[in-house]
Amino acid sequence: MSSGKHVVVIPFPFGGQAWALVNLVLKLAPAAPDVRFSFLNIAKSNSLIFPPPLRAKLPSNVQVYEVNDGLPDGHCGPMEHSGEHVELFLKAAPDNFKAAVDVAEQDVRKKVSCFLTDALVIFAGEMAEKMQVPWVALWVPTPYCLAAHVYIDVISELHRESSGGGTSTDNDNDDDKSLGVIPGLSMMHISDLPKELIDDHDTSRSACMLREVGRVLPRGATAVVMNSYAEVTPTPLIADLKSKFKMLLQVGCLAVSFPPLPLPSSSTSDTTGCLTWLDARDPRSVAYICFGTVAMPSPSEVSAIGEALESTKTPFLWSIKERAMAFLPKGLQERTSAYGKFVPWAPQAQVLSHLACGVYVTHGGYNSMFESVVGGVPMVCKPFWADNMMNGRVIEEVWGIGVKVKGGTITKSGMEKALEVVLRGEDGKEMRKKAGELRERLVKAAGPNGIAEADFKVLVKLIST
Repeated sequence: MSSGKHVVVIPFPFGGQAWALVNLVLKLAPAAPDVRFSFLNIAKSNSLIFPPPLRAKLPSNVQVYEVNDGLPDGHCGPMEHSGEHVELFLKAAPDNFKAAVDVAEQDVRKKVSCFLTDALVIFAGEMAEKMQVPWVALWVPTPYCLAAHVYIDVISELHRESSGGGTSTDNDNDDDKSLGVIPGLSMMHISDLPKELIDDHDTSRSACMLREVGRVLPRGATAVVMNSYAEVTPTPLIADLKSKFKMLLQVGCLAVSFPPLPLPSSSTSDTTGCLTWLDARDPRSVAYICFGTVAMPSPSEVSAIGEALESTKTPFLWSIKERAMAFLPKGLQERTSAYGKFVPWAPQAQVLSHLACGVYVTHGGYNSMFESVVGGVPMVCKPFWADNMMNGRVIEEVWGIGVKVKGGTITKSGMEKALEVVLRGEDGKEMRKKAGELRERLVKAAGPNGIAEADFKVLVKLIST
């Protein structure tokens, strides 16, 4: 074994959180060849992010371990992303991951020198403190959301004032109060925040964890790494966050490449035929619809999207979960087969970079936003949770490259109007122009002279020495 360091990597294994950390490790591994990375994760998440072909090609200094997920033996209920699963995972995680760290140390024959984890894995901070090693935390969502977590006490007080001293989150009118007292959040409102963050009545482990993140990171993390670009984040926001943490590094969006990588051949990666199908469509004519790995519109919203696509005869590619297909209008697939395609999965980055893609109907995940910008594609955003609401406001009001679903609920008429505005209207042309301009800014930001490259080098040094 080399004399290099031993870094334990722990993702948050629910939703799409783990992908950013995987991408960071795959970027760090060749840049720090003497560092051994032990990737500790539950089996279900590992099977999704490390399928056998990828696991076989991992760098030699990356080893994947499987950790008990906290579910009782013989558990056969629905596991995928369920609230119960998250609660059981969080309850058992400290002990389970301590045991996994012991196994990794025995394998490597070297003590852990650093913890590199998702910022939500706050128990890792306690482990790092006990072992007297650095804790580097990756913040995956938008920087705006990180500021909200840091100022949780201020926001809780604002919410209590706006709701007449109570803590109920049911009155949306009370939640329209601006967050302008927080540096960089002048365009945000209480209604843009995750409900779990401001609902003091929610005592679940996951909600308590979310409310603690902003308190734990400033005092415990050696460095906070942001999955974002400094060049597109308000200067007051970045300056204030830097004042709160021991070290703040902005290494760029880890899910994308600026400029985008060449489109692969359909024979090697296009298992559902999306790219081949897009090849036959007119430029900027197709609506790509996908709401990420977890979010799913209500049955009425699924039906409304289908009705709007049919009534407007909009060419579409819809990445839709199998269980949602039952909510489509009866006979829709047959009636739209000439100009529409339903798939269970799509190579999203490649789809959004395809010339035929004209609009992205999305939940507004932070990685998805950047993937859309890579392709210069404007968005129709239907927020669901977490940082989605903040991202929707950024898309529409800050970057000006899309629209939010009016009223927060997808309707046939609302989707018809959104498609008309973004795909065929003059406003849509302006959004597409702004998306292209933003892409060019990010190409520079991701280049050798950008902050992301400089901060990445700082991170490599931090984990290597």
